[in-house]
Amino acid sequence: MATPVDEQVKRAGMQAADVAATQIKADEAAAKAAGTLKDKLGLVEALIDDPTYGPELKRIFDLWKSGQTVKAAEEFTKTKFGQLDTDAQENYILSLSKKEVYKERLKSWKIGIKKQLAALDVVVDDAKLDDYYLRGIDAETIIDEAIGGISRKGGAEPLGGLPGNALDTLRSTARANGFNLEKDFGNQVDGWLQRVARGEDVDKFNRIIRQQAKLGLPEKVGSLLDEGLDLANIYAPYRNTMASLLEVTPDSINLDDSLLRGAYGPDKEMSIYDFKRAVRKDPRWQYTDNAREEVSSVALGILRDFGFQG
Repeated sequence: MATPVDEQVKRAGMQAADVAATQIKADEAAAKAAGTLKDKLGLVEALIDDPTYGPELKRIFDLWKSGQTVKAAEEFTKTKFGQLDTDAQENYILSLSKKEVYKERLKSWKIGIKKQLAALDVVVDDAKLDDYYLRGIDAETIIDEAIGGISRKGGAEPLGGLPGNALDTLRSTARANGFNLEKDFGNQVDGWLQRVARGEDVDKFNRIIRQQAKLGLPEKVGSLLDEGLDLANIYAPYRNTMASLLEVTPDSINLDDSLLRGAYGPDKEMSIYDFKRAVRKDPRWQYTDNAREEVSSVALGILRDFGFQG
């Protein structure tokens, strides 16, 4: 049976083991940090006279030379240069020590990133790209930041590339459903274009427009919109018939015209014959040549019935 003294000895041993384990971990971390700094020491030494990073790094280099390797490693991570990622550190050194090599790598990188940006109709000036490269900023981050500036308003030139194509598609879908994209969806469009630039399908936003268009319409029309048709397609036979009778172009008839919308009832759609009759009862029809000719024909027929010859 263990005595109180035995328990104390046991606890003391466990505490000592914990302290030893902690020290071992600390030593391993220090050794790793020192080793890492040793790998970077050439970079540090090369930067001692640099006006941007030199003053801090000279102190680190002096600590290392004096044998305070762990202290030097700890202090290095606190410097501005030590907080840069590896690519940024290497690019900065290369820009100072091997300028021609750096220029060639920068040129090659800029050709690639500009192609990606051009596909999105985004322009980033050379000075900004130079800074991105020097700081080791990856292409994904650059493109994402550039996409955030995409807007339907654009600049002096119309929006082009993938966002420009998406904008044309969205405008067409909005128009085909009786909307004005900028007026009816203006506060959402820029976000849609940016999401398309990041890889989302423009059809996702076409569906949002169609969902808005189906509000208040008969179920049959809503089902056709869900299938990907637009109101312009759904009402086309009636719109063309109406345009012919009213002697106007189909596009001049708004998709929210009450007579046109009446072609589809809650239960079924009108036959073209019934729709023609409805159009002839519309006040607009009486001002057409069709109406005048029909009235003249009717009048002439009545006169003939009474024995008058035309």
